[in-house]
Amino acid sequence: MLRIPPGEGNARVVAKVPVFEDVTLQSMFPHMHVRGKAMEYRVIYPDGKTETLLNVPNYDFNWQLTYQMKEPKKLPKGSQLEIIAHYDNSPNNKFNPDPSKEVRWGDQTWEEMLAAFVDFAIPVDLNPVSIGRPPKRTPAPAPAP
Repeated sequence: MLRIPPGEGNARVVAKVPVFEDVTLQSMFPHMHVRGKAMEYRVIYPDGKTETLLNVPNYDFNWQLTYQMKEPKKLPKGSQLEIIAHYDNSPNNKFNPDPSKEVRWGDQTWEEMLAAFVDFAIPVDLNPVSIGRPPKRTPAPAPAP
């Protein structure tokens, strides 16, 4: 749940998304509202190795960009995308509409978002839903009487 305390100048929020299929990352598009301060995309590979894919240390709501990978990045099944966002809900943020209020998720600019969009290349026969959803387990047959 996204909750930014009143007056907090560097609120840290982490989101993790498992990858249940092999995919190829093509681009990233960080999106927050006016309290957004910084966003970092990381991948944690199945072997535990971590790699920073994108670091936007000075996020600006008025300058939203899609970041294309120089070389597409293969993310194997079992990887995890980790997104680390920082927010400035303090009076020092000149774009902050009201630093005295707790901020939560919402569509309006005076609310906040942590939307870390990605573009994946996937095999044509792969259902995109399966990327972020664990496979259904087939129940074991009942034991014979």
